[in-house]
Amino acid sequence: MTRLFSLIIFVLTCISPAVHAENTQDNAGKRELTQEEIDASIGRFGEVEEIPEGFKFSTAENRLWFTDHLKNIQKPMRLYYEFVKSGTYEEGFSDAVYLDIIKINDDGTKNAMLDFFSADRKQAVNPDNVTNITGNPILGIFMQGDVYEMNRLTEGSWRHFQKMIKIALREVASIEKVNFDYNGKNLEGEKISFSPYLNDPHRNDFEKFSGKKYEFIFSDDIPGDLYQIKTTIPDIKDEGNGPLIEEVLTLVEEIQG
Repeated sequence: MTRLFSLIIFVLTCISPAVHAENTQDNAGKRELTQEEIDASIGRFGEVEEIPEGFKFSTAENRLWFTDHLKNIQKPMRLYYEFVKSGTYEEGFSDAVYLDIIKINDDGTKNAMLDFFSADRKQAVNPDNVTNITGNPILGIFMQGDVYEMNRLTEGSWRHFQKMIKIALREVASIEKVNFDYNGKNLEGEKISFSPYLNDPHRNDFEKFSGKKYEFIFSDDIPGDLYQIKTTIPDIKDEGNGPLIEEVLTLVEEIQG
């Protein structure tokens, strides 16, 4: 089995509490939250559910986590993605993400290197997540960071947000055909959209952020399959102000090795 599974750790398993503790502090910034405090925040729906025999993943789940995103890469290359965070809630920033495909293995899997942000923002990447892979590892790193960010914004439980995203992908995500411009070309792709917290039974605990929407654009016509990830938290009190927070990661360029 290839290490595509490592990409779906976000979806099928709980991220290590030890890792989480390193990223979580109370609102005063004086100490780390205890696991009991984390579990008490915004509710917790339990540990990872077992997958019943005969279970079928949704089309959206398959597109994100079980597709060979790297199938159209036949030689070493670098993919450059630009990340931009903006909005009225807090200061934004821009940074870069570089995915280097460094080896094409005999079985069609790839070995890669991933630089996700720079300097103090640089994200740790487990070597297993970039070795013998078929899925685009940017997806897993982005979504892991996303649930941590929701945890920070709301002082809630990352487990809860992870769970609601899994439910939304399985039950309410929509898929539509889209066209987009990439390097002067008009290409066709698929956009997956979902808003996981609209029907969240705990949304009153984080109402300000409950309208968050996720969009993913994929296309077989670009290397790595992933063109864009966009998350938007609208200002539900005054939409005319623009979003509270918007984060957009977009493929800018492919550089042949």
